[in-house]
Amino acid sequence: MILLLGGLACGILAGAAAQSGRLCTMGAIEDAIVARDHRAAKAWALAAAVALLGTQTLQWFGVLDLRESIFLAPQFDWLAALAGGILFGFGMALAGTCSFGLLVRSGRGDLRAMVVAAIIGIAAFAFTAGALQPVRSLVAGHFAIDLEAWGGASLETAITQTLGPGWSMAAAALIAIALALPALLDRRVRRRLRLLVAALGLGLAVIAGWTVNGISAQALLEPSRVESLSFVAPVGRLLLQIMSEPVQYASFGIASVGGVALGAFLVAAWKDELRWEAFDDPREMRRHMIGGVLMGIGGVLARGCTIGQGMSAASALAYSAPIVILGVIIGANTGLALLLEGRPFWRLGTDR
Repeated sequence: MILLLGGLACGILAGAAAQSGRLCTMGAIEDAIVARDHRAAKAWALAAAVALLGTQTLQWFGVLDLRESIFLAPQFDWLAALAGGILFGFGMALAGTCSFGLLVRSGRGDLRAMVVAAIIGIAAFAFTAGALQPVRSLVAGHFAIDLEAWGGASLETAITQTLGPGWSMAAAALIAIALALPALLDRRVRRRLRLLVAALGLGLAVIAGWTVNGISAQALLEPSRVESLSFVAPVGRLLLQIMSEPVQYASFGIASVGGVALGAFLVAAWKDELRWEAFDDPREMRRHMIGGVLMGIGGVLARGCTIGQGMSAASALAYSAPIVILGVIIGANTGLALLLEGRPFWRLGTDR
């Protein structure tokens, strides 16, 4: 019950923050690349800084043992992480937002987002343990490296083992400052109070996710995989949950998925932003559906989405986070070039 209620609360906070401040990963990347407007990207980095500092503080005070995190597996397939990030970023560009953004849009009445979110969940499960699992076995796991040989599965563990725990906390603080300063020093960002509040809310939601899982793990008195917010595999598990199990058996991830949509709905209703939206034509629907499939497959390969890797894994100082985010940026940039410049790619989104 702790995980169920905690996941719901964390999801509500994240969804409400994103909806109130219009904070979207794809929007931040598009603004930076196309319009050379980096305000949203700086706010996104600020959210990551808040999540990082809070998470490492929890680790410092023993509330949380990040060594049990799902993002810190000792075997790390760096090529799958990069390729998964590229696929996810490309799909994100085709669909216009990431898996988290789709849940936010679903909460305010976007039927397109509901359809694509469901496709992400189906593709993720098919690629993990369903019809596409043989393909995953062919492409994943061949370039895995043993991170324990590098001093641990995260920068925090490597620094702690080498220099001591105090140095790891100092390193986390310096990284958080480096991420936060661009937003805090930009007058245009500081004038957009809603964007700053949204960044703070999203960062706090990630911290709260770790807290809930840490407390639950301690209450069970046995080792268990701890996690925070991520929105690829949990969407697929939600579909299975709806069809096969009572709600009281829902996990943290499943509850957080519903919480995001609910939080976005509450803010949209309060601000009179609820709108029914649908696909304009079959071409747009095809583009969005392919984007959903790519995000589902890419999210499995990368072991997370822009929130799962970009916020949660990054807050745990996982080595995978910068690699996946690099891949997401590469994929999103490629997708934007296709959509804006009309380069041939199965004629998606063009009349040619």
